[in-house]
Amino acid sequence: MDQASNDCAHGRRGVTLIEASLAIAVLGILLVSVIPAGSVTDEWSLARAARLTEGVLTRARLTAISRRHTLRVRAGTGFSLETVDQAGTIVSRVDLSASGIRAIDSLRIRPATLRYNPRGQGSAGSVYLFRGRRGIRVVSNFVGRIRRHGFRF
Repeated sequence: MDQASNDCAHGRRGVTLIEASLAIAVLGILLVSVIPAGSVTDEWSLARAARLTEGVLTRARLTAISRRHTLRVRAGTGFSLETVDQAGTIVSRVDLSASGIRAIDSLRIRPATLRYNPRGQGSAGSVYLFRGRRGIRVVSNFVGRIRRHGFRF
C-alpha cells in the first residue's frame, strides 16, 4: 500500500492549516473586489441613523402626549437631534454621528423644527440624512405618522 491509501485507511483526511488559510484569503480578496468598498457600510450607517431618527420623533410625540406639553425636535450640535420643551429646556439628545459603522455626512431638518402637540399631532416636516451618494428622508406628517424614504443622487 502506498502512503495516500494508508492515510485514508486510518481516517486521516482533511485539509492542512495552510490550505484552509489560503482558501480564506482567496475568498476575502474576491469579496473585496466584488463589493464596492463603502456601499454596504454607507447603507447600514444610514439605516441605523434613520431608525434612531424615527425613535427620536416617536418618543417626542409620546412624551408630548404624556406630559401634555408641546415639544419640538431640532438639530443640535454636530449631527445630533434635540427634543426641547416650551421653555427651551433640552428633554433628550441623540447623537447620530456615532450611530453606525461610518458616520453620516450631513443632517438637515425642513422646517428647522418639528413640533408635536399634547394630542400627538405633529407639524409636517422631514429629517434628511446623507452618507456618500445615498440619503434617507424621515418624514413626519400632521397626524404624527413617521415613515422613511431612501434615495440616491
